[in-house]
Amino acid sequence: DYPYTKAEIIYAVRYEMAVTVEDVLARRTRLLFLDTHAALESAVLVAELMAIELKKDAIWKGEQLSAFKELAKQYLLP
Repeated sequence: DYPYTKAEIIYAVRYEMAVTVEDVLARRTRLLFLDTHAALESAVLVAELMAIELKKDAIWKGEQLSAFKELAKQYLLP
């Protein structure tokens, strides 16, 4: 439901030096602050695209997703 595209994620990695899922979803798109649930749903795709661009492995993706989920919990209402 948001206007963000896969190309924006790739652009952020290639040209804006984004290196973490948090960086993309919190700082570049601000989706974490706009809709935490949508950011959590998007995190897997973001991690996959970033891993390809950054030449990272599955361990990196898992660590990124785990760290992002922990951070996102702080933005969810009880």
